[in-house]
Formats: sequence, structure tokens, C-alpha cells
Amino acid sequence: MAFSLRTHLNLLIGFLISAAAVYLSLRKIDFNALWAALQAVNFLFFIPAIAGQLTCFFLKGTGWRYLLLPAKKDIRVASTTTVLIIGLMVNNLFPAKMGELTRGYLMGEREKLPKTLCLSTVAVEHLLDILILTGFLLILLPFVSLPPWLRTSGMLVGLAAAAMIVFLFIVMRREEKFLSWLYRLLQFLPGRFQGKIQSILNNIFQGFRAVTGRYVFYAFAAILLMWVTAFGVAYLILISCGLFLPFQAAVMVIVFAAFGKIIPSSPGAIGTFHYLVLLVVMSFGVSKEAALGYAIILHALTFFIETSLGIALIFAGNLSLGKITRQVEESP
Repeated sequence: MAFSLRTHLNLLIGFLISAAAVYLSLRKIDFNALWAALQAVNFLFFIPAIAGQLTCFFLKGTGWRYLLLPAKKDIRVASTTTVLIIGLMVNNLFPAKMGELTRGYLMGEREKLPKTLCLSTVAVEHLLDILILTGFLLILLPFVSLPPWLRTSGMLVGLAAAAMIVFLFIVMRREEKFLSWLYRLLQFLPGRFQGKIQSILNNIFQGFRAVTGRYVFYAFAAILLMWVTAFGVAYLILISCGLFLPFQAAVMVIVFAAFGKIIPSSPGAIGTFHYLVLLVVMSFGVSKEAALGYAIILHALTFFIETSLGIALIFAGNLSLGKITRQVEESP
């Protein structure tokens, strides 16, 4: 019941933020110019863009596999990539970032691993994402002109992720001592809760162990390649829209689109994605209509690929989307 109320509250907040972002995106827009921008798209560039998007799935699945290897050695890239795509599809169709919970649940079911362990590796993966994107942001900020609030918020997100990675590394280097301290705190709880919480903590820390081993470097390399490929996809869509901007424009688009996923929004980040991309592209001297047209095309392409492929994998695996989401909601 509490989970359901929390989900509905998150959904309401997300829709309000998305509605505000849609309003800001469409405010003072020339719809004739927007329609002309959409009609001018060269769809031939979609072929390499789609290939690049599929490569991103494979590389991200490879990175996640490395983070799971300390817990289980025989996990296949096909397994992590399949679950990743299904999770992206769920995020596109359901509220409250349920796709991340779905990834933890499905990977636990497929590989017979604790679901909290799988979720902790997803958290580490996202921290690596933000760390890598912050690196690109730091390199390129001197060469781009962004609104001050956008610069500041991007830097704060990146620095927070870097601090969290450092904190995790320190904690995991002293895992036994830290767990012992947590267990002492658990003694103040009723006995019926202590065993369950202790088991959850053990699983979470097991998922975090990749941070201190060699696998985190392999994961970092795979995820870095994934983001470089994503920059290429964004650049191809820029060209398809007739926007011949420097490559750093595509990098900034992906950085802020990814950071924007932290903001509560409607399923699929509708509105928030478009507004952030619009702001970035406009900072390169592009009209609002052309920038919004690009945001619409980029979002539509990624949304279609993730959703259609995710649904196909659900059917191929004889899975029930409704059953999965219900079980995710009921999971502790």
C-alpha cells in the first residue's frame, strides 16, 4: 500500500514537471517553422544511428556484466543486455523509474542471484555513467556557452557522483568493519527484522564489491565506449536534421539528457528530455524551432528502438509485462 501511494505521488510530481517542461518547450514557438524542421529530416542517417544505438545496448550490457562477475562468473552478455533493454522499455512506459527495479528483479530471477545484489550493481553502473559524463562536461565547458544554472546543476550532479564513488571505495576497503558497525546498530531493532535486514545488507555490499576489483575498470571501459557511441548517434541525428554543429554539441546533448533522467518526470522523460536538449542546442545559435525539432526526432528514435525491442524480448522470453511490474511493486 505504501509503495503504491509513493508510486502515485512520484507519478503526479513527474507529470507536473513534464507538463511544465512541455510548456516551456512550446512557449513562443512558431509551429509552422517547427513543422518545416521536422519535414526536412534526412532519414538515411537513421540507418547508422540505429546501428549505433544497438551497439550502445551491447556495450552497456557488457559493462553491467563485469559489475556482476564478482557475484557469478558465468553470466553472459546476452543475459545482461536483454534485461537492460527490457528495463529501458519499462522506464519508457511506467512511472517512478520502475525500469531499474525491473532490471534487479529480472536479473535475480534469470541468474538466481539476490535481487538487492543486482540492484546495487545497477547503482554502481549509474555512478560510473555520471562520472564519465562529468569528465566530458569538465573538458568541454570552456568551449560551450550554456545557461549558468544548467552549467551549475550539471557540475553538482557530476561532483556528487564522484564523491559517492570515492565513498563506496573507502567503505568497501573496510567492508568488514563497516558491516560490523551496521550490525551493532541493528541490535536496537526488533529481533524479527534483524536477520532480514542483515541479509539485505550483505547482498548490497556483495554487489558493491566490484568497485574495489579489476572488474570496475573493465566496466568503466565498456561504459565509456558506450557513451562515445551515443555521442555519435546524437551527432548523426543532428546531421539528419540539417544542423551541422561541432561534435561537442552532440556530447553536451547526451550529457544533459542523461543528467535530466535524475529529474522526476512522466514515463519516457517526455518534456524534460526535450527542454534540456532544446536549451543545449539553442546555446549553439540554433533557432528554438530547429532545436525542438531535433529533440523530438532524437527522443522518438531512441524511444521507439528501446520500447519496440524491449516488447519483442518480452514476447521472445515468454514473459508477462504485467506480471513483472506487479511482482516488482510487491518486492520488498
